[in-house]
Amino acid sequence: MCDKCGCEQEHEGNHEHHDVVGSKIIDVNKSVTEANDELAQQIGNFLKDKGILSINLMGAPGSGKTTFIEQLVEFIPAEEIAVIQGDLESDIDKKRLEKKNIHTFQINTHSGCHLNAMMVNKALMHMQPSGKKYLIIENVGNLVCPAAVQIGQHIDIVVSSTTEGTDKPKKYPVIFMNTKMIVLSKYDLKEAVGFEETKYLEDLKNINAEAKIVKVSSKDPESFKDAAEFIRDERERLFKV
Repeated sequence: MCDKCGCEQEHEGNHEHHDVVGSKIIDVNKSVTEANDELAQQIGNFLKDKGILSINLMGAPGSGKTTFIEQLVEFIPAEEIAVIQGDLESDIDKKRLEKKNIHTFQINTHSGCHLNAMMVNKALMHMQPSGKKYLIIENVGNLVCPAAVQIGQHIDIVVSSTTEGTDKPKKYPVIFMNTKMIVLSKYDLKEAVGFEETKYLEDLKNINAEAKIVKVSSKDPESFKDAAEFIRDERERLFKV
């Protein structure tokens, strides 16, 4: 079982993988975590070779992850973006993104609380994302497990909404520790829900002082512009374009 959260299925026997990153053979007699991390590294290298910035987009259910992607296409052309959409069930969010002409592949984990490298690898086999500049992997809504499992991302982004409460950085510090950008969503509702912004930002600074913080509201599409520019800059840094 997964030694991170116990939700992975065990690999039985000795088998090999020659998927989208098939330059190496994965020895799954290693621990599940070791095998996953090795494959994740290969995925990251594969995408970098293709000129694609890979983003692990994380956050609680209902935090606004899909809305964030929808708003990005106002500033980044939809044809430059591919999305892997992770949910336990349904393709509701996939359909939303397809209405924005975003190439999207659905992964339903059924009972799994996060995506893993094998799932992403299989999705990439179907998607063939060559020609894209950005792969956004919208992880399963969860503030714990997605932060602990590598999936081939180059950067992490966390969407955290005011409606979740002020205490999220204190309660779930791990997901905020290594993220490059924290998107504070539903900013227009902060007063209505009693969100204590000063306390929230102070707690974030104690956990990750380097993360960029962007405050957004779906009622103000322009508020997403800074986040889109940050993502472009991250791609330029990765590839030194």
